[in-house]
Amino acid sequence: MPIGLPDKPKSTVPGSDTPEFTKTRKEVGFVVSTQDYIVNIQGLPTAKMYDIVTTKSGARALVSALIRDKVEALMLDSERPKPGDYLELTGEGLRLPLSYNMFGRTITPLGTPLDDRAVLPRGGDILDLDIVAPGIDAREVVNEQFYTGITMIDTLIPVGVGQRELVLCEPRSGKEQFFLDVILSQKGKGKVCIYAAVGRSTVEVRRFAEEVEKYGAKDFTIIVAATSEESAPMIIIAPSVALAIAEYHRSQGKQVLLIVDDLATHSKYAREFSLLAGRVPGRESYPADIFYQHSSLVERAGRFNDHFAGGSITLLPVIETNIENFTSLIPTNVMSQTDGHILFSASLRAQGKYPAIEADRSVTRVGRQTQKFIHKVLSDKIRLLLAEYHELERYGRFGSELSQETQQKIKRGKVAEELLQQQPLTSIAPEVQIMMLALVYTGFFDSRDVEWTRANKDKLIKILSEQDHFRQLAGGVMKMKLDELIEQLKSNLKPVEEGSK
Repeated sequence: MPIGLPDKPKSTVPGSDTPEFTKTRKEVGFVVSTQDYIVNIQGLPTAKMYDIVTTKSGARALVSALIRDKVEALMLDSERPKPGDYLELTGEGLRLPLSYNMFGRTITPLGTPLDDRAVLPRGGDILDLDIVAPGIDAREVVNEQFYTGITMIDTLIPVGVGQRELVLCEPRSGKEQFFLDVILSQKGKGKVCIYAAVGRSTVEVRRFAEEVEKYGAKDFTIIVAATSEESAPMIIIAPSVALAIAEYHRSQGKQVLLIVDDLATHSKYAREFSLLAGRVPGRESYPADIFYQHSSLVERAGRFNDHFAGGSITLLPVIETNIENFTSLIPTNVMSQTDGHILFSASLRAQGKYPAIEADRSVTRVGRQTQKFIHKVLSDKIRLLLAEYHELERYGRFGSELSQETQQKIKRGKVAEELLQQQPLTSIAPEVQIMMLALVYTGFFDSRDVEWTRANKDKLIKILSEQDHFRQLAGGVMKMKLDELIEQLKSNLKPVEEGSK
């Protein structure tokens, strides 16, 4: 007699083997305890990390931990189940219709519109919230500059395509205006801009979205907002959802700019969740894995090869904190994971300076290698000039008599510092930036003071951008040597002098 498999035991439930029963059968678990938005569920044996479970009324929860005798989930909606209630396993994770045109939209991490426009289509792609960052075999060297249209950044603190550049800032230091200007400068360049508002106020998010639309950037900008009015789980998953959207566009071969504002707030909510869940706290009571949480996000950015259609994600993570806290755990952690940092100062902003960046305390580790040779040489000369100017200015306070050469260096330093400032909502082409700063070394400003420069700077930019000769010069400026450019400018100062009168 052949040996076969034993017969399937028959169910003791009448009608349980019928197709109708099989179709309606669902895996459920029962709530055994709750802690605010944290729900501990008994059952759900096939649940996986980041699966969605739903209550009887359809409220969603995200599986956040698999423990030996229970499943931990975070309520994403406002409903709070009670012990004894049951939740159903959906068998899938968060979904967003990534192929749907979300440009110009402001949505929550769950895809709910915040802009009073049509809802997004149901279903879509499942988001992997804990995807492993691509390895080195999928990456390219960061050797192309990401132009922001802001002279101080593009010249002194350059950012490369695919670079991760931390933005450290104090409150009221003008970072929102800076982000808006960087996004506006990408108009017409085929880039995708994503702004993730993590724990920001609803008023801030609405104002930012209105300005993006007002100044014509909505066609290439997506805003993912988990505002301070949302629950902690929504704020915790917001950076991962924004990165998933960025990765979709990167895989289409696009260059993506992703701004995550901010990781300090994200850390506070992660600490709250960890303490509520009874996890062992680490330094400053943050979760012991907070370094992993942030590094796994940051490492997903970069410049990629044909594995991802040659796309890239340029990441600007933000940490907003007081200046005395810049050396605390979260800022130093994220600083060690990124390729440099830009430091914004509230005191400089209060003096009316924009961008309010402390250039001498800002760092770019890979951006310098992306600059064209002439821009790099000019950057070195401007940095040296500013350093000498600040040193000589301190020396001059003692009342010593200064030589003519020293006075000229101080004047040129003041002029260079003024030229590095610019008005909000303006974007300056890199070629114009180079010609404008090179004018400092032609002697053009030696007979003009800083007040004249401040009053006529916009005229100079217009002349260098629109006058026929300078437009032709701009076409080849990236291939020139700096000395050659300075001589060319010296021989054509007359139209500059006439136009700036």
